[in-house]
Amino acid sequence: MAIVGAMSEVATLKQALLEADKRSAAEHTEREKYEAKVGKVRQELQALMEKHESLERDSRTRASELAAATESAKSAKAESSKTLQELDEVKKIAAGKAFFMKSKHISVSYLLLTRIRSSPGAFADLPRSISDAAAFYQAEEGSSTEKVFWSQYAEAGHPVPLSDQLKQLVELHKAAEQAMKGLIVRLWPGEAQPGSYFGLVRRLVEACPRLEVIKRSVYIEGARRALAHAKVHWGKLDAEKLVKDGPPPGKEHRKPENYYKDVLKGARLVADECSMDVIFE
Repeated sequence: MAIVGAMSEVATLKQALLEADKRSAAEHTEREKYEAKVGKVRQELQALMEKHESLERDSRTRASELAAATESAKSAKAESSKTLQELDEVKKIAAGKAFFMKSKHISVSYLLLTRIRSSPGAFADLPRSISDAAAFYQAEEGSSTEKVFWSQYAEAGHPVPLSDQLKQLVELHKAAEQAMKGLIVRLWPGEAQPGSYFGLVRRLVEACPRLEVIKRSVYIEGARRALAHAKVHWGKLDAEKLVKDGPPPGKEHRKPENYYKDVLKGARLVADECSMDVIFE
């Protein structure tokens, strides 16, 4: 009987242990499910926090971009207004209307520039210059950039936009600059060209006195060559005495003017021998 009772007690204990294991396994499963839920909630919360932080950063960035865009728009508006004012001024000047000579961008007062001036000449002459330039280049053979440029205005039956007028002035300015440089090279051979357009203008102002210097130099060189030829045949010839002294006594009728026709051919030969690249003062 004692053995039966012991076996019954052991069976009871085994059953209790089995049930305890089942409860433990169930609790473990529930705990894992709970921890999984907690982990999932934690991940979702972390994602929400990161999304919130991202939205805050985006909001700050957009606010900064909006402020920058607003400032840029204000600056663009001010620049646009300034440009419109400048265009209005240009149109007035182009139309020959009065304008102030003083710049708006300086604070110093220049009394001589407070007067009003108008300058209709430059733009008023444009139609005539355009017509002349178009006709000139049209008569040239072949093709060139200048010919194509001026040909588009050859028969303009409509008002030329201000932007095109400025282009035309630039081309006329370039043509004038090239012409002045070519003339200056001939009048001042070997000398450095002025470095600015105003320098070219100032040098050109001196062209007339320079022409007188060149003419005198050419006279001297031609006479020097002619007298040198005479010296070849008459070695004792005193050139200065020949020019200063008059004709021999009794032959006062002999004047240089009387022999111009006779010596003209020889004078032309002498001119061909002159280099004319040296200035004689």
